[in-house]
Amino acid sequence: MQQQNIADLEHLQSIYNSGNYAECLEAVNLFLLFNPDSRDGLLLKGKCAFELSYNSEDAGNMLEVAISSFEELLKLAPGHEEAMLFIAYINICIRGTNLSESIAYCNQLAISNLLDTRIKAIQYRQEAYYQSGDIDHALADLDLLINISKENISEDRGRADYEIGVLYTKKAALYLEHKNDPSNALRAYQEGLPFRHKDVRVYCLFAHLALDNQDYELGGKVAQIALFMGDADEELIKLYFRLDELTREGIISQSIIYAMFIALKIYKERVNGGTVELLSLAQRYIKTYPNWSVPYHYAGAALYEVKSYHEALPYLQKSIELGGLALGLQRFIEISYRINSELPSIKEWPEDAAVMYYNAGVSFFYESEAEIRTKSNARELLQIRAGFYKISYDAFCNYFYNGKGDSGDNEPHIFAMCCNNYGIALSELGDYENAIEIHKRGYALSPFWEQLYSLSVALLATQRYQEAVDVLEQAMAYGSDYLSFEDYIDLKGKYLTAIYGLGLKEEAKAHLTEVEEEYNNFIKTYGNGLTERGLFTLSEKYIVVQNVRHDLLSEGSLEDATRRWKDELDKNPDDNSSWYMLMQNYYQLKDYHQCIACANNYQSIKGEAITVDSVQKVYFMRGMSYLFLEDYNRAKENLNILLGTCQPPVNESDESIACNTNLSLAQCSYALKEWDESIDYSLAAIACYDRNGWRCDDTWIKAALQYADGCKAAGEVDAAIETVNNILKIAPQNEEALKRKREWKRGGLFSFLKRG
Repeated sequence: MQQQNIADLEHLQSIYNSGNYAECLEAVNLFLLFNPDSRDGLLLKGKCAFELSYNSEDAGNMLEVAISSFEELLKLAPGHEEAMLFIAYINICIRGTNLSESIAYCNQLAISNLLDTRIKAIQYRQEAYYQSGDIDHALADLDLLINISKENISEDRGRADYEIGVLYTKKAALYLEHKNDPSNALRAYQEGLPFRHKDVRVYCLFAHLALDNQDYELGGKVAQIALFMGDADEELIKLYFRLDELTREGIISQSIIYAMFIALKIYKERVNGGTVELLSLAQRYIKTYPNWSVPYHYAGAALYEVKSYHEALPYLQKSIELGGLALGLQRFIEISYRINSELPSIKEWPEDAAVMYYNAGVSFFYESEAEIRTKSNARELLQIRAGFYKISYDAFCNYFYNGKGDSGDNEPHIFAMCCNNYGIALSELGDYENAIEIHKRGYALSPFWEQLYSLSVALLATQRYQEAVDVLEQAMAYGSDYLSFEDYIDLKGKYLTAIYGLGLKEEAKAHLTEVEEEYNNFIKTYGNGLTERGLFTLSEKYIVVQNVRHDLLSEGSLEDATRRWKDELDKNPDDNSSWYMLMQNYYQLKDYHQCIACANNYQSIKGEAITVDSVQKVYFMRGMSYLFLEDYNRAKENLNILLGTCQPPVNESDESIACNTNLSLAQCSYALKEWDESIDYSLAAIACYDRNGWRCDDTWIKAALQYADGCKAAGEVDAAIETVNNILKIAPQNEEALKRKREWKRGGLFSFLKRG
C-alpha cells in the first residue's frame, strides 16, 4: 500500500509539473479521501489551489482552499516551512489579512537553514510591518535584506546589485514619506548609489534631494545618471532647468555642468538647446576648467554634428589628451582621417564605461566607417571597431564574471549585443574561434536570434556543421513574431549549407524543395506588395539557398545544371542569383558568349548593390571569356576593373587575385603587341610571389614565361634567355622553357627582373 501511495503521489506531482492544476486538484482530492493525513498530498492540494487562484473569478475561494490545506498540513507537521511560507505570502502579499499570525510564521522562517527561505520570510515580514504601520521594524528588515544580499553578492553580482539598489530605494522612501526624515533618506540613497536600478524617476527625486541639501556634486552626479537613462520625460526636463538656474545663481560644480552638457546634447529640442548653446557652454567652461576634458569633448561634438570638421578637431584632440571619452575618440579618429587622409595613432584609449564603449563602437560602424572606408583602410578601420567592442566586452566581463568594476555596467542585454557586434567584427577579421565563444557567452546572457545567426556564420566558416545545424534550428524556432520572411530564408540557406556540409545530400535536396516552394509561394502571394528594394533584398537572401542548389547540381552534368537554372529563371525572371549561377556554368562549359550575356544580365539587375566578391567573379569570368574569344581590348577593360578591386592588396586572397589578373592582362597585352605593358603586368604578377614568400609554382612559371616572351618580342633577347635559364633552375624539365631555350639565341648577361 505504501509503495502504491508513493507511485500515486509521483503521478500527481507529474500532473502538477505539467501545469494541469485543475486536473491535479481533482485527482489529489480523490487521493486524500483515502489518505487524509498525507503531508505531500495536502501540500500538493494547497499549491494547486494557489495556482488556480491566478486570473480566476473564483480566486477568493481557491485561496481559502489553499490556506485550509496548508493549515491542515501544519497540524500534522508544525514546522513545515513551505506551508508557512505560502500562508505568509497569501495573507501578506495578496490579502493583507492576519498580519500578526503571518509575522509569527516569518519569525520562525527567518532562522531557516535555507537562504532562499530566510530571504523570502524577511521580505514578507518587512511588507507586513509596512502594512501595519510599524516603519521602524520595516526599516530594520530592509537592513537585514541589504546585508544578506551583500554577503551573497558573488553568486550573481548583476542580480544582487539590482536588488540591493531597489532595497535602498525602499529604505529611502520609508524615511522620506513615512518618517519625514530627508536627511536619512538622502543617506540611504547615497549608500545605495553604487547599486544601480532602472527607475529614472527615483534618480530625479534623489538628485533634487541632494540639491535641496546643497550637496551639488552629488546632485549633479545623480542627475548625470538620470539624464543618460531617461527618455526626456517631464521630470528630467525639470531637473535640467533647475541645474541651469543654479549655475545662473553662481553655483558652479563640475558634476552639474557635466549633467547640463548631457541634457543639451541628448534633449536639445526639449531644453532649448542646439549647436550654438552647446558650443557656448563648452567654451565658457573651458575657460573655467582648462584641464578638464569634458567641455572640450562637447565643443568638438557640437562642431562634429554640423560637419565643421576642421574646427572640431583641435577640441577633440585636446579632450583626448586630457583623458577623453569613448565617443570623442570615435569622432577624433574619423575627423583626423577626413582632414589628414590618414588614421591617427591611438597612444592611449580613454577610460570610459562599458556601455559608452559599446555605443562608440556602434557609432564608429554606422557614422565613421560608413563615411571614410576605402579599400586601403578597410581592415584597419575594422580593427579599430573591434578595439571599441573589446574594451566594452572586457569591462562587462570584469563586472559580471570577476565581480569588479562599476555597477553602471549592470546591463546584461547591452553586454549580449556587444558580444554580437564584437563577434561579428572578429569573424570579419578571420578570428572565428574567439567569435564563437563570445557569441555563445552573449546568447547565454540575453538570448536573441541575431546572436544565433552570427554564431552560425562563424561555425560555418570553421566547418563545424553539426553545431551550426543545432544553432540554426534554434534560431528558426523563434518564428514569425521575430523573423521576417527574408531573415527566415537567410537562416534556411545557412541551414542547407550546414547539412550539405555534413554530407546529408538527400536531406539537403528535400529541404531545398521545401524552401523553394515557400519562396515561390511568398513571391506569388506578396510579391506585388513589395517595393523594388524589398524584392531585391529578398533575392539577396535567397542566393544562399541557390548556392546550395549550385553545389548539388554540380555533382551532375553541367548541361543538366544549366537546364535547371534556366527553369529557375522561367519561374523568377528577375532572380539575379540564377543569372549568377548560369554565368558560372557557361564559363565552365566554355560557352563564353553566353557567359558574358549572363554576367551582363546579373550586373544589370544587381546594379550598385553588387558585393565586392560578386564584382570580382563577374569581371573575372567576363574578362577571361573575352580573352578566350580573342577580344583582347574588352578583356583588358574587364580585367583592369578586377585588378582595381584588390588594389592595394590587404590580404592573401587579394594578392592571389592580383597575381592571376596581372598574368591574364600580360597575355592580352602580348596578343595586342603591347610589349612594354605585357612585361610590366608579368613583373607585377611575379612581384606577388616575392611579397608573400610563395613557393614558385605553375602560375609563377607562366608569369615568368610571359615575361620572357615579352622581352623577346621587345628585342630584349638577353633578358628573355636569362629568364628562361632561371625558370629551368627551378623546373629543369619544363617543356615550354626548354623549347624557348632551343629556339632563342643566348645574348649577354641579364639581372633577372630588374625592369622598374
